[in-house]
Amino acid sequence: MPMLRRVVALCERCESWSAIVKWQPCCSTYRQPHVDHVQQRRRAMLLFCVPQILIHGSLHAESEPAVRGLKWHPGHYVFVGQTRIGPQHLEGHFRGVQRLYPWSDLEPQAGQYDFSTIESDITRVRSAGRQLVLQIQYKAFGAGQRRVPEYLQGQDYGGGVFLTHTGAWDPVIWNERVGARLDVLLSALGRAFDAEPAVEAVVLPETSLGAALGMNPQPGVQAYRLPDYVAALKARMLALRLAFARTVVIQYANYPVDALPELTAFMRDNGVGLGGPDVYPRPSPLADPLRGIYRLYAPLSGVVPLGAAVQGPDYSPAAMSRTAAFGRRSRGTDASPAAQDEDPIPVREHLKLARETLKLNYLFWSAFPRANFERVKQMLAEPDLAADPAGGLVSDIPLKAFAAK
Repeated sequence: MPMLRRVVALCERCESWSAIVKWQPCCSTYRQPHVDHVQQRRRAMLLFCVPQILIHGSLHAESEPAVRGLKWHPGHYVFVGQTRIGPQHLEGHFRGVQRLYPWSDLEPQAGQYDFSTIESDITRVRSAGRQLVLQIQYKAFGAGQRRVPEYLQGQDYGGGVFLTHTGAWDPVIWNERVGARLDVLLSALGRAFDAEPAVEAVVLPETSLGAALGMNPQPGVQAYRLPDYVAALKARMLALRLAFARTVVIQYANYPVDALPELTAFMRDNGVGLGGPDVYPRPSPLADPLRGIYRLYAPLSGVVPLGAAVQGPDYSPAAMSRTAAFGRRSRGTDASPAAQDEDPIPVREHLKLARETLKLNYLFWSAFPRANFERVKQMLAEPDLAADPAGGLVSDIPLKAFAAK
């Protein structure tokens, strides 16, 4: 039976994509006559934003969003990387689990998708009353690693991949065809999971390029220019926002520093959340008051979702130093951490940074190293945090949490 669906349509005259509402058997893409796209965007905004406007301007905690099919469960989540989700990740005072899903696993062959791992994880978290955060991973960090499909290669794809400082292979997303293939994947994921109540959020990996391609171009790789790279990042964010209208979407951003103001302004304008892989409460370029990404979180609080991670290296200065040294070794330098830096940072300091400086709605804690993760579990069980479903994080729904411009 036909149902009222949100359809993405391509105008025949101006080639402009727009979201409309139409009686249609299923979600699809099709061509339509030229229309007033401004009016269409207004209708789309009404469809997804009126639930927020009706409730005195800002939705609070989890009082209403589920009624409209929106997913909003702010708080603390377990980050498992690519590790299989186990019972130990579905206990304690966590709202759910964040897991990485490599592009190469999701699209093993061109145009052929395998979402079975996500489906299994949804079943697992749903049975435990938890939420799942998908991180669609196209970046790699280990020597020889590649998380993009094998078909992305050759001149048609601008070389497909480039070599990073860590010896991994990352996609040339500023190539138009590479970007288009990633957009099609995001669209397919949206059709499959945007309406799934257990899928809380979708994350794109960090914006750091990981290679000095401007100074050291690589043979066979399409020339890198910062404006082209920024445009490609924006295009991927917009594709994700359109694919997941009822789901929180977050772009991890950390570098290039010269592009951060422009990227975060785009996030604000288009309802894309800001996040990052490192909540690190020690001196770092991320905290630079003039150029670091941390300074750009608070201005977005209450406007778009904010969600970032405490990954393994963030638990101690020594671990962070070793991670930085891993990249430096590939460039011919090295450094060893001091003995006192092996002591773990008290996890309350991570929480303080997350709450007071970054104003986070979501905090993703790495399950590894296990000893550090146990300290997180103990902290979240303390009375002042355990009584709050959001664990002390900002719980009000941002005004643009679910609206694509």
